[in-house]
Amino acid sequence: MLIDLMQNIGIFYYWTWFIWPFVFVFSLVYAITALVKDDRASMKPALIASASLLIILAGIAGPLLE
Repeated sequence: MLIDLMQNIGIFYYWTWFIWPFVFVFSLVYAITALVKDDRASMKPALIASASLLIILAGIAGPLLE
């Protein structure tokens, strides 16, 4: 079940590959700068960065999971 989910996310990545590296880098940088500036910063940018990293890795490893 989880392997099928990873393969489906991988297919989604193939159609939108040009978006996810930018989303990952910008949200990670925003999360780090927000945490450095304020102790009570929101963790939403870090969650977005982690989700985009999951999509990138599923796109790379998805076809290999058969």
